[in-house]
Amino acid sequence: MEELGKSFEVEICGVKYTFSNQIGREKDLLNSFNKLSKNTFGLEFESVGGDYEPHVLALAGRVCANVSVNQIPFYYRGKRKFYIQLGTVMTDPEFRGRGLSRWLIEYVIAKWKDNCDAIYLFANNSVLDFYPKFGFVKTPEFEFQRPGIKSGSRKAQKLPMNDERNVQLVLSKYEQGNPFSALYMTENQGLLSFYCLGLMKDNIYYSPQYDVIIVAENEKDKIKCFDILGKTDAALGEVLSVIASEGGSEIVLGFTPSNIDGFTCQAHYEEDTTLFVHADRDSPFTSDQLMFPIISHA
Repeated sequence: MEELGKSFEVEICGVKYTFSNQIGREKDLLNSFNKLSKNTFGLEFESVGGDYEPHVLALAGRVCANVSVNQIPFYYRGKRKFYIQLGTVMTDPEFRGRGLSRWLIEYVIAKWKDNCDAIYLFANNSVLDFYPKFGFVKTPEFEFQRPGIKSGSRKAQKLPMNDERNVQLVLSKYEQGNPFSALYMTENQGLLSFYCLGLMKDNIYYSPQYDVIIVAENEKDKIKCFDILGKTDAALGEVLSVIASEGGSEIVLGFTPSNIDGFTCQAHYEEDTTLFVHADRDSPFTSDQLMFPIISHA
């Protein structure tokens, strides 16, 4: 495992940079990281650390490049796996072409490759030729959908996420996992909160009938079910009926169902997003048609 709070000097192309892998303890570095992240991705972080740990190279207190390590436990067909997702890969325009991202990626791979079950990342189209240089392999994902699901006798209730009781309900159901998913994220409340309390806070529903949380939204003529959280003995089709329309809905899953009966499968496509998995580690994608759950994307 990697030593946290590590900081040292490294010379790259004749310039000495400061490496740090725990900038949450250094206010100036965190502020500089946020400035670069906002300019690059439009994102800012109130805090970092724990499951999400930026790895930066800085010059005179200015973050020049970053590769973040996201520690995400998963369950894959009932077996616990520990995966590392790389994210927020960025270099200040002034420092591009100097090998900073290369150094950071090689450092992270060397530290984690023997301490996890897989290393992966999502790349945009402008860098598809970059990651294979480090042993990453472009990996297709697959999504499952089911047409004609009709509304059941009871509908799921939309949960206002400004109510602390609802927040606690979501967290408690998250701890129980997704009973229908072949591959689901666990033990990462940071990512869950990013989606359920932030990006998807208006898409959280609760079914008292089945005692599960459903993360879903209407997407044109389809319903996208991103995740289902909680324990239930009901069939997946029964649970999906509580978010379906009366006339019937085509529901697209944002996770891979463990039982694909009744579902059709097609290649999963996200604009400007391609999955890469490092070849040195075991990948469930080599023998299974899968997708990483949407709400596990960091």
